[in-house]
Amino acid sequence: MKKILLILLLLFLIPLSACGRVKYEFKDGIIYENGKEASGTFELTINGFKSKGKFINGLADGLLEVYYLDGSIMKKTLFSNGVHLKDEVYYRNGKLMSTYLKDKRIDIFYDDGQLVMSFNFQTGESSSYHENGNPLMIGNSYETTLYNENNKVLFEVKNGESINIGTTLKELEDGTFEILKDNKIIAKVDAKGETITYLYSTGEKLMTSSSVSGDTEIFFKNGKTFFKGNTENAKWFYKDGKLLYESNNGEWKFFDRDGKEIMSNFDEITDIKKID
Repeated sequence: MKKILLILLLLFLIPLSACGRVKYEFKDGIIYENGKEASGTFELTINGFKSKGKFINGLADGLLEVYYLDGSIMKKTLFSNGVHLKDEVYYRNGKLMSTYLKDKRIDIFYDDGQLVMSFNFQTGESSSYHENGNPLMIGNSYETTLYNENNKVLFEVKNGESINIGTTLKELEDGTFEILKDNKIIAKVDAKGETITYLYSTGEKLMTSSSVSGDTEIFFKNGKTFFKGNTENAKWFYKDGKLLYESNNGEWKFFDRDGKEIMSNFDEITDIKKID
């Protein structure tokens, strides 16, 4: 008899327990608790990585942290009443991978602290850098300049027009061309005049650009790709050739040193739990 009563009691308690369970969901940037905008400190999983942050009336407010699987900081994002203000992305060694200030600036670094590239959203100016830290390419909406590793100008364009930097063009017997500056070869052009290849001061390939496809590829001195892209898609690489960052028609992704995607601007948020 006692056994039957115990079973009946359990059957009675199960529905009550289910009714008392809190349901959390994340939709359009807002956390809901049983359908109402939630407040408190929450743990959640973003793209497979644990994170923690404070929400007020459903909106992120203050610092949201994302962690690598070993518990080290991957990303710190600052919010104010749901407005995204700032990002800091970190390598597992604790060094900065990227900083982002909303509508102002983005900077990307290698894991040794060297600045890879930066873009100013207010001025439209972009900069990329050689392995020795010297400027590689500086540009904005009306002017672009390419430098070799010794800070020597290889080309300059303003308002779509090439600026004379003191170069001469030499045609070779096979129909290709060499571009010389101070009697030194700084670039080569194919016979059709469609692809131009700029060189390091020591003769290695620095950059190729196609006037037909619009594709540009920039190389480290060891021949591995540093940058590859066009007006729609751009990829930046680590010094060993592994992918670091990709931007494609408004979608961006970061990759760690092992080639694993660690974040993008399309977040999948699951496993929401209120801890305070």
